[in-house]
Amino acid sequence: MRNLYLISKEDFKNLCKNPMWLFYATLFPILLVVILGFLGKDSYGSEVTSYDYYGITLIIYAILTSGMTSANAFMEITIRKPNMRIIYAPGNANVIYLSKIVSTFVFSFLCHLFDMILLCTIYHIRINAIPQIILLFGMAELFSVGLGVMFCCIFKTESMANQILSIVINLLAIFGGLLFPMDGYGKIVRTISYLSPAKWLVKTSFSMIYDHDFSWFYPTIIGLMIAIVAVFIICDKTFRKEDCIC
Repeated sequence: MRNLYLISKEDFKNLCKNPMWLFYATLFPILLVVILGFLGKDSYGSEVTSYDYYGITLIIYAILTSGMTSANAFMEITIRKPNMRIIYAPGNANVIYLSKIVSTFVFSFLCHLFDMILLCTIYHIRINAIPQIILLFGMAELFSVGLGVMFCCIFKTESMANQILSIVINLLAIFGGLLFPMDGYGKIVRTISYLSPAKWLVKTSFSMIYDHDFSWFYPTIIGLMIAIVAVFIICDKTFRKEDCIC
């Protein structure tokens, strides 16, 4: 556990030192909300504004894209030398991928929490059930960063993992209604959208915020817990320390 803490601490510092990762995790979601909120402001009412909608959905989108950050932090070329030192040091080599999951989760979660606080302050975005929303987004964040590492363990290269992950994330985002609502495209499209985990996150969030309905919260949390356990098991079964130095 001490090795995991020390390595995760160094990985977290490396994430904070990278300006592109800081921009992507912090400023990019805010820019998306500002731009799409401004463009869509005439399509929403005064009670639920475009900023209320995109302030939630685009933070969820940013959370899903955290997997790309963890994939970069896991197998980027500049990371391979430190990984090599860890592999040949005494201890369990599994701390390599576990530390990337822990450090990226803390980094991304703090960045997105900052985004939410800033957006709520500037645009007065309505947020109720704050503890439940934080827990929901935290679980989704852990799943996303674990998914990025899992793709690296399966495909063995950061570039391949990111290419496939990017396609998967954007498909989930589109069908989940993160970029624009899908409910107006008919019953078939609306039914298909529920196959996307993003739709469950959006439905749960808006139900708690506007309807004070928590019926979606517990099934979604349980689903995320099962998905997180599955991701960790697959990482354990597919991780080979040799892939981190090749």
